[in-house]
Amino acid sequence: MQGGCFGGGTGIIAACDIVIAADNAMFSIAEVRWGLTAAIILPQLSDAIGLRQLRRYALTGERFGAKEAQRLGLVHEVVPLAELDATGATMVAHALENGPEAIAETKRLAIEIAGARVDQASFDRLVDCHAAKRQSREAAEGLASFAGKHQASWSRS
Repeated sequence: MQGGCFGGGTGIIAACDIVIAADNAMFSIAEVRWGLTAAIILPQLSDAIGLRQLRRYALTGERFGAKEAQRLGLVHEVVPLAELDATGATMVAHALENGPEAIAETKRLAIEIAGARVDQASFDRLVDCHAAKRQSREAAEGLASFAGKHQASWSRS
């Protein structure tokens, strides 16, 4: 990961098994800034950074750098940008040294014992919540402010 990673991108990062970030990476759970909720990515973020930190960053929408992301548990390793590709290649090489079925089974069991499974009904509810919020006036204004590169009416910065 390098550069900016905001909103849903941060959720994708939270769902990854291994995350290596360049020292220039910047993150934000930004949905509230756009009048949205981060409903769909909340389970992954909670698993990655914990409920306490999730509440802070999902409620403020503030940006944080790679070192903070590592401290939170969102990122496993931070490297200089020039070393990102090589570090990623090394990690892939390590993974390729292992049995693919063993990797798959280990991942399945790790998720199972962590209780990280979200049943279909719960996931459907999160999707519905997210879809409904995207249709709100607040979301329309927030997304328009994002696209137009201006502040939404609720912004104080």
